[in-house]
Amino acid sequence: MGCWLGQVEGRSVADVLAWLATTSLSWRNSIRHVSIDVSAAYRAAIRTGLPHATVMVDHFHIVQLANKMLSMVRRRTAEIRGRRGRASDLEWKASRRRLRNREDLTGEQFATMWNTLLGEGTIGSDFD
Repeated sequence: MGCWLGQVEGRSVADVLAWLATTSLSWRNSIRHVSIDVSAAYRAAIRTGLPHATVMVDHFHIVQLANKMLSMVRRRTAEIRGRRGRASDLEWKASRRRLRNREDLTGEQFATMWNTLLGEGTIGSDFD
């Protein structure tokens, strides 16, 4: 079961820990998973205030990071090739694929995307 923990004013470890201190110990101990944006301060605060909780990056920020990285690759590739991207270029195909919903991808398209990610190593290992 998922629920909204709360929203903290400020982005520092102290701000998050101060908010956590206003909650009961039994409530804090019941938290098993925390989904945050990619913020070192938030991660540090959760590691300190909820050391038993598993920290995850929320879906929105994962997609945002993927979009930024792929845009960077496309720009760099365009500079190397000396032309704009074309539909036949792999990075442009990947760009269109990542914008589609899972249910709109064929099994082959999903496998190609997923297997490429798995080939890069343990997903999420850089976050811990």
